[in-house]
Amino acid sequence: MKQLYAILTVAMLSVALCSYAQEQVQIRLVNSNGMEAVISNYGARLVSLTAHNWNGRLEPVVKTYTNKEEYMKDRTLGATLLSFGKNHEETLSGKIWELVSSDNQSVTLRYVTSEGENGLDGKLNVTVTYTLSDQNALDIDYRVATTAKTNLEVTNGICFNLSGEMHRSIIKQHLWVDAVQMNTYNAQRQLTGVLQRIKNTPFDFTKPREFGERIKSTRNGYDNAYQLRHPDNMQKPAAILFDAQSGRAMTVYSSEPTLNINTYGKDSQGITLQPIHTGYNSGMEKVSNELQPGQVLHSATVFFFTTDPPLIMRTK
Repeated sequence: MKQLYAILTVAMLSVALCSYAQEQVQIRLVNSNGMEAVISNYGARLVSLTAHNWNGRLEPVVKTYTNKEEYMKDRTLGATLLSFGKNHEETLSGKIWELVSSDNQSVTLRYVTSEGENGLDGKLNVTVTYTLSDQNALDIDYRVATTAKTNLEVTNGICFNLSGEMHRSIIKQHLWVDAVQMNTYNAQRQLTGVLQRIKNTPFDFTKPREFGERIKSTRNGYDNAYQLRHPDNMQKPAAILFDAQSGRAMTVYSSEPTLNINTYGKDSQGITLQPIHTGYNSGMEKVSNELQPGQVLHSATVFFFTTDPPLIMRTK
């Protein structure tokens, strides 16, 4: 009878733990300067981020929704976006990820796919770690392993607006990108691997420019994959975004060779800067997004915030 009771107790505990594991939870990270990030295990997503303006006031700098239902309708915003398998579709932003570890300034989440999920022959083991450093940087570290060969891409769905007012247009904000070429898309929005030079076009940000200066010359704003000039060097900034009114500057560092920049139209209220594992390395060798068993894909992105913009971004 005691054995039966013990078995039933263990079973009930297992059910309770499984139920808890499926709950949506949020983890609050705070650095020594008061900057705050909130991470959700639903899609391993950033749901809130604040940064100081020129007079020290903390304000939001990423677009968010106010309730869970909106995130369920738009599963990409702020999420970890991973496309993989034979279908090469993104699915994990709608999943509850396992909370592996967390402290005041860092959290690690994990998702292990089931056999055959999304047409994959084996399984993927994906971890993402968000760290909010005392240097006012949000670091995102991805690691992916597989039990079967697959092609994959991993990035983020974070949409920034440095003004501190999420309903204000970003067309007055300045952008600099360390790129002189773009990787072109085909009609199906797939990257072709064909590079196109951008000098003297509306897509040239080798000198800082306001979005509004030339955005009307584009079809529907910016949505372009920039081939970075220093694809193997995380010490070199990939891009810098600057809002003169708030004084905020955000420098992007990436381990990936390509940075996709999307303003979501011509009068945008937000911008995504998404590093992706495609394009060419510093030796102009084509980068493969094929992952073999035994290999680990490691990708890192840093969003560094300051109110002392780099010299190249200073407008006065």
